[in-house]
Amino acid sequence: MEQNKYLRIFWEKTEDNTARILRVSGSEPVLILPGAVEGFPVTEIGAYCFAENCRLPEIYFETVLCKTEQKPFVHWETAGEMSRPEKPILTAIAGSYLEEIVLPETLEKIGNLAFYNCTSLKKITMGKKMEQVGSDAFMNCRKFGQIFLRCGVGERSGIRQILSQISSDMEVTFCGKSGVEAVVFYPEYYESYDEIAPAHLFGRNIEGEGFRARQCFKDGMVQLMQYDTIFPKACAEENDKTLRKITVTRLRYPVEMSGQAKQLYEAYFTAHDRAIAEELTREKRLEDIRYFCEQKLLLQGSLEAAIQTAAAMEWAEGTAALLHMKQEFFAKTAAERYTFEDF
Repeated sequence: MEQNKYLRIFWEKTEDNTARILRVSGSEPVLILPGAVEGFPVTEIGAYCFAENCRLPEIYFETVLCKTEQKPFVHWETAGEMSRPEKPILTAIAGSYLEEIVLPETLEKIGNLAFYNCTSLKKITMGKKMEQVGSDAFMNCRKFGQIFLRCGVGERSGIRQILSQISSDMEVTFCGKSGVEAVVFYPEYYESYDEIAPAHLFGRNIEGEGFRARQCFKDGMVQLMQYDTIFPKACAEENDKTLRKITVTRLRYPVEMSGQAKQLYEAYFTAHDRAIAEELTREKRLEDIRYFCEQKLLLQGSLEAAIQTAAAMEWAEGTAALLHMKQEFFAKTAAERYTFEDF
């Protein structure tokens, strides 16, 4: 999907002499927010910034940026005659129009209801400096299910503040300097309240291991060994789809995993390898399938089921790749079944 070539940014200065983004207009639903506007680092997203309706303050700045071959974003008025067309007409990137956003490393704060009713928002990429999240910042973001965090597993971030506001399924990718270090799946959980009569008090009920998974942090850093302790109880309470997701993400990136936890995950994987293979195929995750073949967790029968799934999807590229994996990982096994007496 194409990214915005032009952005109109409405913003104001903060007390710390940085920029607070109030509204953004563009022409594409994927937004890469620049790290500075007019020389001021972007540290905040204002309240209701990406909501369908947003009331701008009486005093604000308006800046139009455009991409050039030399720089990612420059001021429209300084782009040069060859690079600068007429001032573009852009629409607000907000509400159901916004699908994905990449936040700059400089960002520290997201305001109240900043993404209110962004019903098409699926993914956010953010840095580790973002540690303040306003109330109901992601209210009604029903498709929001992925966070790509530019932060290593052992680094402090504000990811817990976001997770605490979202009770639905969420997948968080921790990406350090050397690449992806871990992918952690936080399953959905439910809250309800029962009135305790006649005192008119309310008891809080929480269903689902997703709530406990969201508590596995210390000083802003994720605690994966603590996260792994939820799996035995999850096996008794969560559905198979959730358990497969937890198992696949942890075994794929087994950072900080104890031997005991590994045995539990591998036992579940072995018992459900066919369903896992078919699911990974439907999601077109060939690299993950190859990884589990290399780890000898995916058996030949499960890979053959994946091939059938790819063929039913009419996914020619995937079918060819899976057939190649079968030849690579299981051709010797098949050959060993035959003896001279068979001929």
